[in-house]
Amino acid sequence: MKASWISDLFEDKRGTNKQSIGKNLADFITNLFLEYLPHAPVANRFKSKLMSLRGARIGDRAKLLQGISVDRFEGLIIGDDVSIASGVLILAVGGVEIGDRSMVGHGSKLLSAGHVIPKDRKPMRFSGAFLKKITIEKDVWIGAQAIILPGVKVGEGAIVAAGAVVTKDVPPFAMVGGVPARVIRMRD
Repeated sequence: MKASWISDLFEDKRGTNKQSIGKNLADFITNLFLEYLPHAPVANRFKSKLMSLRGARIGDRAKLLQGISVDRFEGLIIGDDVSIASGVLILAVGGVEIGDRSMVGHGSKLLSAGHVIPKDRKPMRFSGAFLKKITIEKDVWIGAQAIILPGVKVGEGAIVAAGAVVTKDVPPFAMVGGVPARVIRMRD
């Protein structure tokens, strides 16, 4: 009997996804710390370090409040002086980049993946997924409960209103809101 049977216990052999139990456990523990550690300078440094160890690239002085949840740390890039409020969900499997000095409001969702809608009314459950990177440029403010969908680029200095669902790129210095989000006006 080969010794590889031990490593087989720690791998998921379904399809092309071969994540080890150890990686999943490390991601789970990191998310526990993100969920429960309070916002404090020492805790922020600890959370940033844990996320970096999981593959995320975290800039200096990131402010990470309690209750943040990240899926696929290796797809996440956070710039310097970024603030991420509590309850934020970041699905970074397709890539999420947040530029310097940007703010992500309470309960917002950054979703870089979605489900493929099959043709001919076939069942959606196993139709597959698509991945598209989200780019949030520097000095952006994303209001509470906003949703940024796959492939969206939010331009420098833009403001996304609370509760907006952003399905298309946002021009630099634009203020957008609504479902789906549209340009309300340009910043002065």
